[in-house]
Amino acid sequence: MKPWGLALLGSAALVGAAQGAKWTAIEKLPRAVPVEVIVRDQPRVYFRVTAESPVVVPLEGPIRLRVISRVELPAGSHEVATYRLNATEGSTTFGTLDTESAAATVVRLAAGESAVGKSRHMMLDVPAGSHQITLGLSHAGSVLVRLEQASPGGGSPMVTLTPVVAARSVTVAEGEKLLPYYSVLPGQPVTLRLVGPTTLQLLSRLDFDATMRGSQSYRLRVTEHGAVIHEIAFKTTKATTASYTNLADHVPSKFDQSTLAFGDGLHEIQIAILEPARGSVEIHARIAEVSVGNEE
Repeated sequence: MKPWGLALLGSAALVGAAQGAKWTAIEKLPRAVPVEVIVRDQPRVYFRVTAESPVVVPLEGPIRLRVISRVELPAGSHEVATYRLNATEGSTTFGTLDTESAAATVVRLAAGESAVGKSRHMMLDVPAGSHQITLGLSHAGSVLVRLEQASPGGGSPMVTLTPVVAARSVTVAEGEKLLPYYSVLPGQPVTLRLVGPTTLQLLSRLDFDATMRGSQSYRLRVTEHGAVIHEIAFKTTKATTASYTNLADHVPSKFDQSTLAFGDGLHEIQIAILEPARGSVEIHARIAEVSVGNEE
């Protein structure tokens, strides 16, 4: 395996938003009751998601959606709760957040006794057209979500994360854009190093060779110090507008997106391919730049 240098690129690697871009809160939804949460003495509008009652968010794209989630815990709880939040539309998955959180000290419900967890973020890029994004929950009783939207060029900047270990680097060309991806090969995982708290966004593309037709499935596993923290499974087809500039015998799939939240401290994770057994997947990783002084 070849080491690809330090984890963070410089300011030229900022993707998307400018520093002055502004998020607008979504405070009304059809068939969803707002829940008032007090964050550092400031009221904020959230919506409650349970396994039985997902929240549906109507959107007109292209737009960027930021989902700020807080797990609900028993009053006085000191436990760490895990949960999974999925953002889907029909069979399309826009993002999955697998995370854990403990009670926040500066956040409370305006009415109610439950403790409220520290915030975890998920960023979604929604394409042009009318959409109904469903936020579904598993592995927890209830989670509160705050929804904020920005133009496709707005919101928090994203910083590209370069692996510390990767078998190879490839370049994806789409329109006038060139984006570096790194290869996850059988027995040769990609290693990333990051400092939390932060949100990791993974873009992944399956490599299609000449024998592959129609829809194909692939599965990745994310581990930290040998412990499995996430598994990614997608079904995909060949991209029609993207190509590799330096991998002539393969065609990239359409990109899939996953989101993982990490708590405080240094994290070193490995991303390995599980299926197909002899296949390969390219990944591009980036992290959200934190807005100083604003927990949300």
